[in-house]
Amino acid sequence: MENRTPQPDPGTGRRWNPPEPLRALARAAAMTAAMTAAGYAVYRWAATGLPMEPLPGSPWPYLGAWAVLTFLVSLLLQWATSGIDYDGRWSLVAVPVFAGIRLSLAHRPDPALLYAYGLAALAAAAAGTALWRLRRGGAGRG
Repeated sequence: MENRTPQPDPGTGRRWNPPEPLRALARAAAMTAAMTAAGYAVYRWAATGLPMEPLPGSPWPYLGAWAVLTFLVSLLLQWATSGIDYDGRWSLVAVPVFAGIRLSLAHRPDPALLYAYGLAALAAAAAGTALWRLRRGGAGRG
């Protein structure tokens, strides 16, 4: 007879792995938090008078608009790249969003314009992604 320790039941000795939709929401929320924090840091850094002069007024309407758009873009990116092993996917969100935050804090357009143009671009990107996934034959996956 062998002297072996009994193995735990497969259901009790494992860590809980959240389902993929929940992980996608968590990744999008983490990217949104990181970009909002970076945008606020840029606003605070501008107060020192270095490369960007701050304009009067609160940055929060702009940071809020970019937070909403970042969350939606992150979800779209995860849907578009599901099933594709691509390492640089988050730079596709971080670089344009950070540039947009800097520009909107420097020039202060109407926040309604940010939402309108951002959601229009997001709708066009979603339609293009849906068409691409349909032609690729992977509309049912991911």
